Amino acid sequence: MTQKKIMVDANKIDLSKIEIFSELKPQQIAQISATCQQNYYQRGDQIIDQLSDTQEVYFIARGSVRVINLTKSGKEVALEVLKQGKCFGELAAIDGGPRSSSVIAIEPSLLITMSAKDFLLTLQKYPAIGLKVMVMLASVIRTSGDRITDLVTLGANARVLAELMKKIQEIGINENKVSIENFPVHNEIAQRASTTRETVTRVLSTLSKKEVIKRRGTTLEILDVAVLERTFSNLSDSDI
Repeated sequence: MTQKKIMVDANKIDLSKIEIFSELKPQQIAQISATCQQNYYQRGDQIIDQLSDTQEVYFIARGSVRVINLTKSGKEVALEVLKQGKCFGELAAIDGGPRSSSVIAIEPSLLITMSAKDFLLTLQKYPAIGLKVMVMLASVIRTSGDRITDLVTLGANARVLAELMKKIQEIGINENKVSIENFPVHNEIAQRASTTRETVTRVLSTLSKKEVIKRRGTTLEILDVAVLERTFSNLSDSDI
């Protein structure tokens, strides 16, 4: 995928909605904004290439991106989706190493960039930002650990259900039901679960026939969370 960034007026840079800057005063945010640039990316544009030596930090002012890793065979493994207010690219800025993942825009996105040098100076000047970055990195480590555990201990079918369970936890349960809007396409779930699209389709189709889930356009309704939880807890590859 080629990068097709479009330059945007630097005078309109606004970091006020970026989470790690949430505790700063408007004047402080304005000072930080003066060190940044911003660009507009179209859907499908590659923003960061895994193993490249770039070191800028990106802040999502509008839109969303997908973080992926590529295996030696060229298979894509989706790690997470980041939306407005989030940031990425901080690892290379902090340790000076190559990019650990690729990042692709999944919808038209406005991204604010800051050089590694300015990012490190900002962390030193504002300890509150440094603490938020530490918390963010801790979350990445926890998530990565969970994914490794799932990959080692769960079969492909169970990993698909694990992705459903994560969505349920994010949204919250209401009277044993959950409605997941903008449910990811099967290929995206397959990437996150390190399996095939066909496996995802088969698992979801079986759950639908059992009336555990129901698809309504881009929304997936979990009709019986308790049954789904029991299925996940007891699942082996021959159970579904």
